[in-house]
This record gives sequence, structure tokens and C-alpha cells, in this order.
Amino acid sequence: MKICILYSSPKLGDLFLHLPFIKAISENYKTKVSVCVNQHINIKSILKEQSYIDEVFESYFRRGRYFFKDLLNLSNELKKKNFDKAFILEKTKGTAIACKLARISKIYGFGIGSQKYFVNNEVLLKKEDLRYNYTEQSKKFLNKLNINVNFNDRFLSLKNFENLSLLNEFKKFPKPWVCLAVDSTEKNRIWPMKNFSMVADQLYEKKLGNTFFVINSQNYENYFQNLINNSKNPNLFLDCKKYNRKEIINIISLCEYFVGIDSGPSCVAGALQKKTFCIIGATDATLPQYGSMIKIKSHIYNSSREIGIKRCGDNFASDNSEVKTIKAEHVTDIIINNLEVS
Repeated sequence: MKICILYSSPKLGDLFLHLPFIKAISENYKTKVSVCVNQHINIKSILKEQSYIDEVFESYFRRGRYFFKDLLNLSNELKKKNFDKAFILEKTKGTAIACKLARISKIYGFGIGSQKYFVNNEVLLKKEDLRYNYTEQSKKFLNKLNINVNFNDRFLSLKNFENLSLLNEFKKFPKPWVCLAVDSTEKNRIWPMKNFSMVADQLYEKKLGNTFFVINSQNYENYFQNLINNSKNPNLFLDCKKYNRKEIINIISLCEYFVGIDSGPSCVAGALQKKTFCIIGATDATLPQYGSMIKIKSHIYNSSREIGIKRCGDNFASDNSEVKTIKAEHVTDIIINNLEVS
């Protein structure tokens, strides 16, 4: 049996949140699966090394004037591979149409909106389900297919993709190595840099961190400079902004544990089954469900936000006032207590 799983989001974190579902489908049918992902993510070489993935191909999944061009290209690619089943882990119609044109006999998708005309109508979600986050939507979808998901597994392995040049470059830095992921495209997730500096200083004093790899890519402020300006030990930090996405994934894998906000890198750490301390701001703490992730929420976190008004996230606060209420000392205590237990 040949199976294809399609997911069009251009965000790295969104894709990694779906690796548990991709692996669950593979294990349910006892076969490796092919996956089609957004070309913008650019991690094909890493994905194809996973034990449950047979092949990776890409599409831009564009809208507007390129919609039909990408749809037809995808359809032709699917047709060449003669898939028996396709699973679409979202409600997009373009991927469903492409599967239909490729004459895949069994097409499963969320079936919300116009997608319902192109997928198997025995397994459909409801419009109401859009109020839940992506993880909950996919859980509902696979539950209807009687497919169980194990979030305590490891979903990403780099054993065949280790970057030896990075290891050689970093060997001069003292261990333990700790990953700090400090920024996001969404400002309501970002924790103050002075807090990250305080946590790093305290972990250094406890001999739980000697080198801190700082993952930052946005330009809302000079995150790295603000970190070292606020630290008593500015030489502890290594700016990772120059590294590409594949190298960042390797850096996360090399570190002993991960501390960061709720963003793409925290999903990478969770998928690697890395000990992950995730600082949750004005978002939904139930979105990432990796077994290795410890979620650090504010004292004003309210579970009512976990169900949107019309769609997931439409009731989130737009600023970072909530995440600012999480004290550095509180985060440090949680990290220390969990590391001592393990």
C-alpha cells in the first residue's frame, strides 16, 4: 500500500506539530509513508531520513494566480507515484483537488468547507472543530479513522544527518550546552530578554549551563545584544542568527536541554524528545503535546482561550503583557527541579 500525507503550512513549527500524526498513520498501516510539504520550509533532506517516511516531495501551495499552476504540478507529481490513500491534515481544498485529479482512490481530509466535495465523506470534521487548535483538530480526525497517536515517542532523529562541522566548531565551548530560543514572528509570545539573561545566569551558577546557544531570527529588537547587556556573564552566550534552518535543528539536537518560548524551535526540541522548557504566553498551552515538554504558564492563564470564538486563536491577547508576568525565578526553579529529578 502506498500512502501520501499532505500538509501545506509554510511554518516549521506547524509541520513539526504534525509529525506525531504522520508517524501514527505510518504505524497504523505498518508502512513508510510519503509526505508532501511546503517547499518554503526547506528541510526535505532531514525529513526523508526519518524511519517512518519513505519519500518527501514539495509544493509551494500558493494562492491567487499561482493556485492552479501549483495544483496541476502537485497533481502530476501525485499521479506518477500511484498512491492508494491520501491523508490531508487540514481543510485546504487545493490539495484535495490535486489528489482527486491524480485519481487516488481513498482521500481523507478534514472535509470542512468546499474540501468536503473532494474527500471521503465518511470521515469529516465539523466547522465547530475550527475553534480548536491544530493538534486537537488532527486528533479528532485520526480518532475518526481509529488511529491512535503516541505523543511520548521520538519523532525526529538526526543520526544520519549530524553536522560534524558544527560539532568541530563548537567543541571549544564548555558544556553543558543549553539552547535558548527567544523570539517569534508573533510578539505576544516573546518573553523579556532580561528574564532570559537572569535564567541563564542562575543556571550557570548552579553548573547547569556553561554555553547558551541563542536562537533568534526576527528583527523586532537586537535580542542577542539585549541578552548580553543584561547578563552578569556575557561570555556565556553564542549568537546563532547566522546559521540556516538545518543547522539550527542540529544545534537544538546537540544541546542538553532547551529553554524557550512557544514557537517553532520549541516544536523542534519536542519532536527530538529533548527536555524542553516551554514558556507559554497569550497562546494555547494544549497546542504542543510532546511528552518531553514542560510547559511554564502564567498565573493568569485561563483554559477558556483553548477554544476560540469562531477559530482557534481569535481570542488570544495581541500583546505580550501576559508572558511578562512569568518571573525569571519561577522559570529557573522549574528547570532546576526537573533536571535534578531526571
